[in-house]
Amino acid sequence: MNTDTLYTHICSYVQISRDEFELFFNLFKTVHLKKGDFHYIAGKVPKYWSFTVKGCLREYWIDTEGNEKIFQFYEENAWVGQIQSMVTQKPTDMNLQALEDCELLCITGDDMCNAVKTPWIQNFTMHKSFSDNASIMENSNRIKSASPEELYLEILKERPSLLLRVPQHYIANFLGIRKETLSRVRRRVAHL
Repeated sequence: MNTDTLYTHICSYVQISRDEFELFFNLFKTVHLKKGDFHYIAGKVPKYWSFTVKGCLREYWIDTEGNEKIFQFYEENAWVGQIQSMVTQKPTDMNLQALEDCELLCITGDDMCNAVKTPWIQNFTMHKSFSDNASIMENSNRIKSASPEELYLEILKERPSLLLRVPQHYIANFLGIRKETLSRVRRRVAHL
């Protein structure tokens, strides 16, 4: 397996040698998901923290009325997992499903807890955690305050590949709007 993608990703947060990386990489295993497969499901403790090598996934929960609520889409070079659930051994309330065939590099919660004792891995996870938390807060605030058209334009600008990979009803769900509203927004944006 080509390890360059993960190595380059980690080096965007911390500087490490190839030898240090190889020791860490040996803790990972490759997992392949078929379209529609689940990597983890609500009510269970996820087994892995994973790096997406190939494919697109959606993370969602089910609200009290039984409706799916999409939290995020993950594409190549994204980390996926419910670390808090793995550390506390409390079941997650999230589901992670492959929207296309996926290849993931996976590390168990136990291996990650042991690996994080290494200073560079600790530094990487801290920087990654801060970055992810900032993104989650920014996205949450934006979804609360932006119009559907502004949200759609942002996806069009920042993550256009999602619009080609993800069914429109999932995009509408993610934006918190009805599919018909998304169709109207798309028509308006096409005329800009």
